[in-house]
Amino acid sequence: MISVEVLCRHMAWANQEIYKEVQKLDEEVLDYFIIDPEWTVKNIMVHIVGSAHLYGGRLNKEPFSKFVLENPESSDVINELLEHIERLDSQLIKNANMDDEEIVFMTSKGERSATASIILSQLIFHAAEHRAQIVAALDKHDVRSINLDDYDVWNYIAKN
Repeated sequence: MISVEVLCRHMAWANQEIYKEVQKLDEEVLDYFIIDPEWTVKNIMVHIVGSAHLYGGRLNKEPFSKFVLENPESSDVINELLEHIERLDSQLIKNANMDDEEIVFMTSKGERSATASIILSQLIFHAAEHRAQIVAALDKHDVRSINLDDYDVWNYIAKN
């Protein structure tokens, strides 16, 4: 049976690869969106990294802290995001084998709790949903150089 650790490793690999593919495109693609102009490619990429920071904090029972980019308006923002996501994802992979205990954490709606496996599952699917959203925003603007099938679990397993 495939493990949560393998799924976390796939997520980390797919995040890195999609970010690197976006980085190869013209900088204007960072402003592309599907319907809601708040959810640009850049904002989605920042959101994936910020969420990894948040989920990691929950898993490690750390107090809430906001993810902040040093240079969010820099043309080098993807490099900064890549550094953060690599660090965060590698830390999250370590959580894949933790005990599946109930973890209490704060949200904007108050205190909640979930097991470690639920937090990790949400993290994995959340990143996948937003990677698809990035590709959909690019596709809407006729940028079709990124094929999500190239970054699925099948391809991850074949390459690793």
